[in-house]
Amino acid sequence: MTSGERRDLLQRVDALCEGTATAADLARLEELVLRDAEARRLYVEAIELHGQLYWDAAGAGAAETLPKPLQASASSKRPVNRRSRQFAIAAGSLAAILLIVASAVWTFPPAPQHDKNVLPNRLANQAHPQAAETVPPVLSSAPAKVPEITLPTVPAMKGEVELPLAVRPQSTLAIAAPPRTDAGLVQLVNAGILRNQTEHGVTPAPQANDAEWVRRVYLDLAGRIPTPAEVESFFQEGRPEKRALLVDSLLASPAFARHQATVWTNLLVGRTRDEAIRRDTMLSWLNRQFAENRPWRETVGELVAAEGTQENGPANFLLAHLNNQAVPATAITSRILLCEQLQCAQCHQHPVVKEWEQSRFWELNAFFQQTKIQETMALNPSTKRMEPVRELVDLDRFGPTYYESLRGVMQVAYPRYAGVEVMTEQPSPLREQLSKLLFAEDRPQPARAFVNRTWAQFFGYGFTSPVDDMGPQTPVSHPELLEQLTAAFVASDYDVKRLVRWICLSDAYQRSSQPAATTGDTPELGDPALFSRMYVKPLTAEQLYDSLLVAAGTAPDELLLAASENRRETWLAQFYTSVDTEENSESSTFDGSLPQALMMINGDLVQNATSPGKSRILDDVTSRGGVAEADRIRQLCLAALSRYPSQEELAQVRDVLRRSIRQRTERNVPLQLALAEGLKDVYWAYLNSSEFAVNH
Repeated sequence: MTSGERRDLLQRVDALCEGTATAADLARLEELVLRDAEARRLYVEAIELHGQLYWDAAGAGAAETLPKPLQASASSKRPVNRRSRQFAIAAGSLAAILLIVASAVWTFPPAPQHDKNVLPNRLANQAHPQAAETVPPVLSSAPAKVPEITLPTVPAMKGEVELPLAVRPQSTLAIAAPPRTDAGLVQLVNAGILRNQTEHGVTPAPQANDAEWVRRVYLDLAGRIPTPAEVESFFQEGRPEKRALLVDSLLASPAFARHQATVWTNLLVGRTRDEAIRRDTMLSWLNRQFAENRPWRETVGELVAAEGTQENGPANFLLAHLNNQAVPATAITSRILLCEQLQCAQCHQHPVVKEWEQSRFWELNAFFQQTKIQETMALNPSTKRMEPVRELVDLDRFGPTYYESLRGVMQVAYPRYAGVEVMTEQPSPLREQLSKLLFAEDRPQPARAFVNRTWAQFFGYGFTSPVDDMGPQTPVSHPELLEQLTAAFVASDYDVKRLVRWICLSDAYQRSSQPAATTGDTPELGDPALFSRMYVKPLTAEQLYDSLLVAAGTAPDELLLAASENRRETWLAQFYTSVDTEENSESSTFDGSLPQALMMINGDLVQNATSPGKSRILDDVTSRGGVAEADRIRQLCLAALSRYPSQEELAQVRDVLRRSIRQRTERNVPLQLALAEGLKDVYWAYLNSSEFAVNH
């Protein structure tokens, strides 16, 4: 094999891996590989090299045990361990030729099928009927009036960076100025959603009744099911704007801040405990940010530019991901805060977005090269022991980023974002400059990403699928509405609560989860979401934990205590484990699998919720005298599912309860005890129903 043929083969392998190979390239590559044994060996080695260089950091942003900081080096080769599906298919096709030549057979296992697991409905397994949705005693229409609130004028940002006209704004979609009142913005959302449904010939679902909606809004805003008293209070409220009033009340509650802080702590550093960071201080900091309704621009800025040790909440984000020459920090910052899969351009030109050159990844990475993790030992006043303290430190002297192209040529990248290259000799730290550049556009990408993530948090699907891939190649289900909401969010000075209010008061959020008779709205099949109904969402681990405590009669205020937070963190540890990979990921068994099912069948939380003397709800229902069986069943159904049972459901459950009581009394069990044991079984079945395990 001549040197020219070797060069020819390697160039065509590069083109294959870059996704730029033509039919002629593939034909020539096939010719070279089939003709010469040395060519086949070289081909395999080149393919293996590309596989090692491809790294995908799109996993959950959990922390791993971080190595001690390394000194900056001239070379920054990064080990990587995944291939893209497109690359695997193309490479596999040529690999098949090699296998035929070698008279060997390789089999490639099919891609695993990931079903959306939901806890099975065990109500029927208990000889009880499946709970059917019922109309509660009091129903109301959608809020007739949304209080008018004028958006404030956005103050100028100190040290704001002006972008060149050539690169501003990022989105080319022209939109009208957004309305300046909440009512106007809700109508804007309604019109955008309805217009899209009409174009697709989709009939929206009817409005959710009070029972379905009140459970939904408590889970979405407070992170738990409502108490029976809260449900009945909402049923009895007669004002037409009662849904808007409840949304405002929940947004102002400490529960909303705690729930949002939990959601974002999980996104930023994962759920697993890691001695290298302080997850609790990040959770507390985010709790304050959401409680005080600090602008999202400020929150993102602190996450990117934070300094100090684990005691400083926002510093834990980069303390968790600044390992491996800041490659995870670059990829996760892009994926979580910008909703862009920029890591696909780490080792080569982006396989789908051709305008995303390899340099784009490393130019963002260059902003983090000034920062290192410094580790020292210090006395912990609580434990009285010397413990490691990790601190983010910005160096006075640092260089640019060096990376290797696919052709083995070392390239240099300087800090650059949105067309603006930052001079490294400027006095302010690079990360501080990045925090300003991120929001320098008219409709900055972090704002667009937050709108998309928040919408997905409440509906189960965002405007893009997946939610963290908003690159130019990804279709947007409602592009104009996304841009209008982004513009309104920016005009509100990044007001998180206002954005959530617009979403929760929209017609789409008021819809039932039961679809209309005919619908083409099937995002679960990969189609764009049309939001003609409320999509069913499995409860998160935190929502399930808090809801089981509420179902046991725990007062909602008790959930806010630090001791309760620590117990929840300990309980979560059984489902989440950090994976020692370069992707800073974690594995989970909270996915409808056996560990979760066993926890619901006989775990401590369910046992406490259904045990006399431990469950305030059950004690109250069973101890009151002179109460009909039907009323006791209604109260248990209300406590578990935030609704009353239908007449058919009530009759069937009562029949099962009576048989249970009769069987126990025939074994000489006292009647009152037999009633209590029978009601315990009924409550256990309600808590183990699939209806309890989802938010609909």
